[in-house]
Amino acid sequence: MRFVVLGAGLMGHAALYDLARSREASEIVVADYDQSRAQQAAREFGNSKARAAFCDVRQTADTVRLLTGSVAVLNCTQYYWNLEVMKAALAAGIHYLDLGGLFYNTRKQLKLNSHFRRAGRLAILGIGSAPGIANVMARYLADQLQRITAIKVYNGSRELRPAVSDPLAFSFSIATILDELTIAPMHYVGGRFRQQEHFSDPEKVSFPAPIGKLVVRHSIHSEVATLPLSFRRLGVREVFFKINYNPQLIETVRLLGRLGLLEQAPVAVNGCQVAPRAFLEQLLKGRATGSNAPPRDAETVRVVVEGSRSGRKQRLTLDATTRYSTRPVFSAVARDTGFPISVAAQMLARGEIRGRGVHPPETVIPAREFLRELDKRGIEIRGSGWK
Repeated sequence: MRFVVLGAGLMGHAALYDLARSREASEIVVADYDQSRAQQAAREFGNSKARAAFCDVRQTADTVRLLTGSVAVLNCTQYYWNLEVMKAALAAGIHYLDLGGLFYNTRKQLKLNSHFRRAGRLAILGIGSAPGIANVMARYLADQLQRITAIKVYNGSRELRPAVSDPLAFSFSIATILDELTIAPMHYVGGRFRQQEHFSDPEKVSFPAPIGKLVVRHSIHSEVATLPLSFRRLGVREVFFKINYNPQLIETVRLLGRLGLLEQAPVAVNGCQVAPRAFLEQLLKGRATGSNAPPRDAETVRVVVEGSRSGRKQRLTLDATTRYSTRPVFSAVARDTGFPISVAAQMLARGEIRGRGVHPPETVIPAREFLRELDKRGIEIRGSGWK
């Protein structure tokens, strides 16, 4: 079967690596705006099954031609392009998967549900770590209860190399991290979506070793866009996502904001129009984690579901914990984000995922089978709710 991995960044590398080692994939096209980056990814991670291609997702007709004849496209590009790639997948008549839309884009993507249903195709939105693993763990736990009051998602990570202390050495998309730090968080509480203050409601959480205790805070994320709707009939009244960010990074971003360097509107500089945010992102690319040293990190995604069964209150938890690898060199963040989209694509190709339309992971992916596949890949699934 033929697949397309769109985007040859860190997450695309991990998705390609896992997919290329599956029996389902006989041919993989890895495509990127930077074709040389796609060629390098195909050589290093394609297991002799991958070839590189150029793709500018703004050119819809060209993207449709690239996708036509494939089973699915694994969209690992910046989430800004999700709608464009979805529409190209529809026109090409193939299935679609992505890594999330950061709440607001996810809401827009859900509106294409009827189009995918009519086409007899499936789009899975946000099947990385968080969103993705978190959503499926929420489904797994919810299926053990009759009523749900709250779904709490926690994301904790730690750099295991003390010498690496640069708060601006980002481990994944610089644009996405800046968006997470600057777009106001959403919190589903009391049966309503409410906007929260940035970095609000700090909570100390103990994660598995080697991560340990961290302070997590509200952040904008796609899980909060879909979980309240998916479990509304079970009575859910609260859903939130909290993550730990380096306090130095938080203060640095606040300072950048006060200086105006996060503004999208262009300003005149020596007769040229320059967007401060675009200029900042370009400067930061060279500081990305992994540019000078292999990443050595660990990450846990934790889901807590509170509710009841047979009239008795219950609180169930699941952790998905991932550590970096050295062969191949992948950060924990790359592994637990890139592997899940590959696993879902393989399950879809095998007919184990049968839905049609546009779905978040929790409404269409068989939870136990999916989580077991992750566990086989070293993404350890543990917790009071794991059976």
